[in-house]
Amino acid sequence: MLRATAQENATDWPNRLPAILAAYRMTIHSVTHTTPNMAMLGREVLFPTTLIASPPEEPVKLTVPFVESFRQTMRDAHEQVRTATKSVARTQKTYFDKYVKGPPFHVGQSVWLYWPLPKL
Repeated sequence: MLRATAQENATDWPNRLPAILAAYRMTIHSVTHTTPNMAMLGREVLFPTTLIASPPEEPVKLTVPFVESFRQTMRDAHEQVRTATKSVARTQKTYFDKYVKGPPFHVGQSVWLYWPLPKL
């Protein structure tokens, strides 16, 4: 993202970092199916672009204290991340195990041990 935006003026890249990071944090992750903002803050962050397009609807419960609702939102977001991560990890392990072969030795089998002498 940085390379694509700073291609025209390579010396201006530090000024572009905040906007690039904001865009990254609003992007839904392919594994966790949630944004980094939701995973870290428990909500989506509203930016000036929400003046153009309406922000996502969030259920507002005025009867629940802020701390409890924030805590529950964080738990839900983290549970979603954990579930998606476990699912992808299982898939990756399956693919890895499919192509990895263990040593062709058996317990109690005699083998040659190569131990080079240290160089003097």
